[in-house]
Amino acid sequence: MNGSATPGDGRARRWAGQRAARRAEVVEAAMAAIAEHGPEATTEQIAGRAGVPRPALYRHFDGLEDLQGAIAEAALGLYSEALAPVWSPRGTPREMLVAAIAAHVRWLAAHTELYRYVLRAAGVTTAVTDIRHRIADRMTGLLTGGYPGLPATVAAPLAAGAVGLVDGATERWLSSADPLPLDELAEHLARWVWSVLDVALREVAIELDPDVPLTAG
Repeated sequence: MNGSATPGDGRARRWAGQRAARRAEVVEAAMAAIAEHGPEATTEQIAGRAGVPRPALYRHFDGLEDLQGAIAEAALGLYSEALAPVWSPRGTPREMLVAAIAAHVRWLAAHTELYRYVLRAAGVTTAVTDIRHRIADRMTGLLTGGYPGLPATVAAPLAAGAVGLVDGATERWLSSADPLPLDELAEHLARWVWSVLDVALREVAIELDPDVPLTAG
């Protein structure tokens, strides 16, 4: 056959493509079911939203953990896309902080049930931790690269602490019976994070104006 494709190869590719498409459809239906029923959404509710019998879900997933992992992957992909101000920061340090924190808070406020589902789902804790580490690593890079040029031994734990502050405060805000307005929370968090950064910078004799772009340094 000289390496030419066989009919079986074509069928396998078509099946793989159909399976991937069906998985994506089920994941989309699952996220809608979670938005409606909360993080305790059952596989029966997910199957109902997808318009299939419950056993049919597992024609496309290798068990519950595979389904939960696919939902988490899709959710964290959407979250990562929403964090454009983190990956491509612009403006002054204050503007960078407000934009990044507001993007984080807005996404979690709009997808609270999905976020809580991801945190509860088996086997996805590492994925959540990984994206937090990516955010902290991005902040570390901003603090160590060029100006202001903090040493990595200071910048890395500082960035991790800033991410933890924002994450913990937002989680508490989501559960509050009388929460601050979203934009007000983002402004507060930006000021708190800046206060921590300012102290760390001054400890190594760096004075940074939060309202002047870093390129002006």
